[in-house]
Amino acid sequence: MKSSPNLFKRITIPCIPDYSLLGDTYVKNQLIVTFENFPKPEDIETVQGYFHEMGFDNVKIKKCKNCDLYVQLWEAENIESVVVTKGVNSGSGSDGRTVGESYSLNFLNKIPPLDYKHSKTNSCDNSYVTEKYNKEIVKIAVLDTGLDRTIVDETYISTDNQNEPGFECFGDKKDGWNFIENSDNINDDNPGRHGSLVTQFIINQFKNITTKTVRIIPVKTHDSTGRGNLFDTFCAIHYAIARGAKIINASWGFYYYGKSSVQILDILIEKLRTQGILFVTASGNQIDEDDDKAKKILAAQGIIVTPFQLRNLAIHRFLPACLSNPAKNVVTVTTFLKDKVASTENHSNVFVDMGVKADKYQDGDQYFKVPFEQIGEDEYVRGSSFATAIATGIIGAHCSLELYTKFTINKQSFIQELINLPGSTVCSREPAMANELIKDGVCIEQV
Repeated sequence: MKSSPNLFKRITIPCIPDYSLLGDTYVKNQLIVTFENFPKPEDIETVQGYFHEMGFDNVKIKKCKNCDLYVQLWEAENIESVVVTKGVNSGSGSDGRTVGESYSLNFLNKIPPLDYKHSKTNSCDNSYVTEKYNKEIVKIAVLDTGLDRTIVDETYISTDNQNEPGFECFGDKKDGWNFIENSDNINDDNPGRHGSLVTQFIINQFKNITTKTVRIIPVKTHDSTGRGNLFDTFCAIHYAIARGAKIINASWGFYYYGKSSVQILDILIEKLRTQGILFVTASGNQIDEDDDKAKKILAAQGIIVTPFQLRNLAIHRFLPACLSNPAKNVVTVTTFLKDKVASTENHSNVFVDMGVKADKYQDGDQYFKVPFEQIGEDEYVRGSSFATAIATGIIGAHCSLELYTKFTINKQSFIQELINLPGSTVCSREPAMANELIKDGVCIEQV
């Protein structure tokens, strides 16, 4: 066996032939079918014929809230084998007889487990609720476990029921949607209230801003255990577009072991770019079961890795975090303190765009103060999920609305504007972080 301190410079986890190792990373009996354009009935019939030739009949087709988008979920027994065993790599097309479709496994994505237990004694800090009506409004969609109205201030929840042109099919429900149950129940039933924490972290970044305010679009994409899937996420992102979001906060993701990209994600990010929407996502955290998979895959090549190397996104890819390199509107975020990234969070000077300064160092890790008014001793949470939310809030609160330009939106414009804020310590470049941990050493902190 061999090990190298510079492993991340020469290797990524390859596509593996043994998908049995990955059986719990995607939804069985489902396949995401993506068309080049909105499919006509004859296009769908053509693809159905192709699947019929492979032995799949009576395929059930699911749309996003019955919207005619260019992606659908096809369900049939063992249909995922088209990707897993028949040589069609996830994200790749099939043959010339079809109409330009590509296939993807319906990957599961996760919100990391929380060591924080929600306490009913926590409540929203209402000291900054009063707003002036002349503030610019920044709409931010939070794709997460939902919203607990008993602890998050509803003043900041969007109630605008107008859809953007072309997205009328999502209906007129004014205050969010649950894509897990396909209902308007957006209640946060996660024991740690992950979505509520993320939401309030975002809101708090606007509390001292005189020119802007935020309206949160709550979108429930993850169940009480923090599990979601790629198809529901796709639908939720289009819902966020329909509701006029300027930023999408994605404090979740999944480790990916395939050789090719997941084309549906590439398509999504490009769609957001054309709409002028910034996508802010987590670098990802240490998850023991995923680390074990990565070590087994690399061990099969005779390579061993250190725990620090496993946190490097160039070695252990986490999506959508790793889409930040080619996509100009994706911002990937981690946590830092002094000259170190949190030991349980991912880093990369290629894929991570910024670090958020933690509030506290304890027991070998870095923590943020819980964003609610608390009774008794302060509580703290850790994870790139919350660094992401803080970054989303800071970007939304401090950056000009003129930067959200359709087709040409560029995350570097947002970063540069934060750095150039007059007399501000919100954003800086830290050379010690740039070598291996964070791209260009960009670091931000709450004010």
